[in-house]
This record gives sequence, structure tokens and C-alpha cells, in this order.
Amino acid sequence: MESSAKSIGELMCEMFARYVTVHPEGLELRSGDIVASASARLLGSHPARTYYVDRKPNCRSLDGVRPLKGDQTCAACVFRKKCTPQLCVDLLLNGIPERLLLAFTSLRNFLLFVEERRHKGAQVEGAQILLVVRNRGKWGEVCFLADTSKNG
Repeated sequence: MESSAKSIGELMCEMFARYVTVHPEGLELRSGDIVASASARLLGSHPARTYYVDRKPNCRSLDGVRPLKGDQTCAACVFRKKCTPQLCVDLLLNGIPERLLLAFTSLRNFLLFVEERRHKGAQVEGAQILLVVRNRGKWGEVCFLADTSKNG
């Protein structure tokens, strides 16, 4: 029987996490600083969806099933086809829980990173990782690497 209890990392992220914003120049941290790369501990990941209006989030679901606000399900929403499917990555960055929402190429990069780790028999959750942003002009692409400088 599978346990439905959440890990300490999952609970921390639900209670305290803030979102890291990806810019072409790098990751915007809580302090407002933008860095081209950052070291973090990977706590976990899960599906997410965001409905944007004028490039601003109007509705968000962190499980791909129910929105954060309101009582209808994503499946019943008339805007579902306009939602951006994403992956929410929970991180511990400088000892602070952070969330990173990934779409398209960054999501592909994350899945390739996870597949490579698993293929090598390396730990995924709890791994020390390095997030590097590639400047793609109008958007930033996040790449994921094992952070060997911190025994990851």
C-alpha cells in the first residue's frame, strides 16, 4: 500500500516556497538579484498548469487537476486548452524553499537530466544540482547539471 504522506520537503515547499523567475539573463532570486546560474537541492517535481492573460498568470494549478483558487477542476475549465502545461520543480536554494515553473525546452532539459541520473543509478530527489540559464533572446532556457562541487 502506497503512503499518501508528504515528505518534509514537500510540506516546506507548500508552506513557504516562493517562485524563482526565469529571465533571458538568468534566475531572479527572492532578493531581486538575477544570476546566470545557481546551486540548489532538488526536493521534487510535479505537474502544473498556468493560464496566462497578457503574459501574467490568471489561473494556476500546482497539480494539473485543481486550480489554486476556485472550486472547479481543470478538466472542466473552458480555458484548459489555453493553459500552459508545466512542471513545478521544488528546490532548496540557499537554504530557502523555492519553486521553479518549467515549460517546453526547460522542461525537456529537466526530464533529460532526471533520465540521465536514473540511468546512472544516481539519486534524483535530494540531489545537489546546478541550474544554468541560456539566453535565448526573449526568454531564458534552464539547463540542469549535477553539482559535483557540493557532493551531488
